[in-house]
Amino acid sequence: MPEDINKSYVQRYVDKARSTESEGEKNNCLYRAGTHMEVIDCNGDDNLTSEQRQAVLDAADKLLGGSK
Repeated sequence: MPEDINKSYVQRYVDKARSTESEGEKNNCLYRAGTHMEVIDCNGDDNLTSEQRQAVLDAADKLLGGSK
């Protein structure tokens, strides 16, 4: 992960992803957080696999100190 990660940006989108029922919105939020943390490729495809979603959530938990 890069050193200059904006934690509030990641927190905002992870919170949105965890609070929505919409699969599309969840994927979009996790795509934003994941590309910001450089956990997933920034290729414009926010149709994430379950493995990609979990990788983003795991990285966010690590970055944010397991706050969620």
